[in-house]
Parts: sequence; structure tokens; C-alpha cells
Amino acid sequence: MLLADSCFNIIHDSFMNDLDETIQRAENHKIKYFFAPASKESEIENLLHYCKVYEDKVYCSIGIHPHHASELKPDTIANLKPHLDSKYVRSIGEVGLDYFRNFQSPQIQIKCFETFVELAIQENYPLFLHHREAFNDFYPIVKSAIGEVPQSIVHCFTGNKNELKKFLDLGLFIGITGWICDPKRGQELREIIKYIPLDRMLLETDAPYLVPKDIESKPKNHRNEPMYLAHILSVVSHLIKEDSKIVAEQTTSNFKKLFRL
Repeated sequence: MLLADSCFNIIHDSFMNDLDETIQRAENHKIKYFFAPASKESEIENLLHYCKVYEDKVYCSIGIHPHHASELKPDTIANLKPHLDSKYVRSIGEVGLDYFRNFQSPQIQIKCFETFVELAIQENYPLFLHHREAFNDFYPIVKSAIGEVPQSIVHCFTGNKNELKKFLDLGLFIGITGWICDPKRGQELREIIKYIPLDRMLLETDAPYLVPKDIESKPKNHRNEPMYLAHILSVVSHLIKEDSKIVAEQTTSNFKKLFRL
């Protein structure tokens, strides 16, 4: 039984001193593949470095997270585009809209998002999408592009039933994180996860964020890490009443399909 973590923020400072051990713990818990999305232009060289260090295990993307949307400059796309030739770069992301934090204005976020969507269309790359409380602006942009890019993913889905249906109707994969393990914040997701076809689901930790609330031995540093994907698997399997081995096999297959491995 092998697992794939479709969002591991590998270059986060909290992993600086024990990344090898973190990867080893994950592998001890049967996690074989990791996807590490970019959040800004300055991260790509570092991401590619770790893809090489952990050859055939870690893959990455190019993009600008909505929190950093103002970092989109006239030469950003020209600077990033050559990295699409790397065998490690498997998508355009993490891109999208986030009106929950609103670190950037909606106008700046939309401009950045549309720029990278256009790049994905031009270069035929899947989108690794970030969406939070911005559905009315986010959905039309994705809908207009979805037929022109490979099958893509809304990562870390935390929305409602209507949003889930709309995303599924677009053929998107849905990323499920430890949010599902929170009986309070994740209550609605726990109720609607049954509507996600297994061939459209991916599992992710979003480490070091979103440590599962219901794990018995919580890490003292409150840091999430990929080994907890095995726990997320168990919670998802219980909620959808499916054998964990089947969920693991299918979500890993979906990971490979999404990132064209």
C-alpha cells in the first residue's frame, strides 16, 4: 500500500533542520510520492534542488500563491517559463484566489491568477488551484479555461456542497487534507466527502499546516508533516466506508494521473 502526498510545502523553514528525517518518517508510513507547489518565483530553484535530492519522489510546480500575487512582475513569466522543461515541474501552481486572508486585493489576485491560467493553457499544464471564500470570482475563471488544460485539481478543498458539485462538474480532482479530521471546522466536509468519486480524490497534508486535530499524539511543535497522511487516509476511509487499501491505491493512481507520472 503506497500513498502520495499531493501538497507538502517542503521548503518551509520548519523543515530546514530535519527534512531527511521527515521524508524517512513519511516513507516508514508508506508515503512514496510528494508534490511540493511553488508559492512565489524565488522558490523555484530551491524546489528543483529538493526534487533532485529526492529523485523520483518529489515533484513541484511554478506559480505564485494568491497571498503573494503582488510579486507578479513584467518578467516573471519569462523567468519561470524555462523551468517547464524540467522533468520535475508537473503543474502550474499554487495559483488561485483567497478572500479569507485577503493579503492582496481581489484585483491583484485576479490579475495574477489569470496570467498563470493563460500560461497553463499555452503550455498544456494542469493547474494546481488554491480557492478560499472567493467562489464567485474563482469559478468563472476556472470554468473558462478548464477545457483547454489537462485535468487539474482544487487543492485543500474546504468549501460547501454546491461548490463541490460545481468543481466536480468541471472534471477537477479534489484535494482532501487534515481539515477532514477536525470535527468542528471540518464538519461540512465530513458530511459531503461521500459525494466525491474515488477516482477524483487526492490526499494531502499541506504540511506544515493543518495538523490533524484528532490524532492521539500531537506533535509538540504543532507541525504537520507527510507521515500524518496515513491518518488522513484512515479518517477518509472510515467516512466513505471504503477499505483503506482501495482508497490508498486509487488516490495514488490519481496523483500519477494528475501530474502525468
